[in-house]
Amino acid sequence: MLATVMVIEGVLRVPDGEGHYDTGWSLYQALAKNSRLYLASATWTEEQCSLWLAKRQLRGHLGYLHQTIPGAAGRLEVLDRVRSWHIGLVLESNPSIAAALLRAGWNTAVITHSAYTQPQWRPDYDGTPRRWDDLTDEIEHQTALRLADPRTQEHT
Repeated sequence: MLATVMVIEGVLRVPDGEGHYDTGWSLYQALAKNSRLYLASATWTEEQCSLWLAKRQLRGHLGYLHQTIPGAAGRLEVLDRVRSWHIGLVLESNPSIAAALLRAGWNTAVITHSAYTQPQWRPDYDGTPRRWDDLTDEIEHQTALRLADPRTQEHT
């Protein structure tokens, strides 16, 4: 069975906030049922994380990994501690950390959320700020696409 490490910040939880990503919540549910899921955090203690997860009824992961060193070095240190667990996939939200993980030989999936992704991480980033009208037009366009998508329609 696949062993997976999901980084909480940016994949499951909105950074610097209490909210969660619906996509991350769904990934958690699927991975908890179909893999050996471990969570990693550089921000919260295990107790803080457990409370946050319990509020969202997220149960099913096998363990928690606390990262004490910031950035890529810390993520690599955490993963090196559990190398014997044969982790098959790491879910990461920070592309520079993901690049370091890939260089170190870890299978890594980068999860980005369009509303919260830092502009310089986006593949379409060209270094210039977008006009306000372009931003609002894009939001309206994305909303229209979401509303028109039959997968988002509620079944009655």
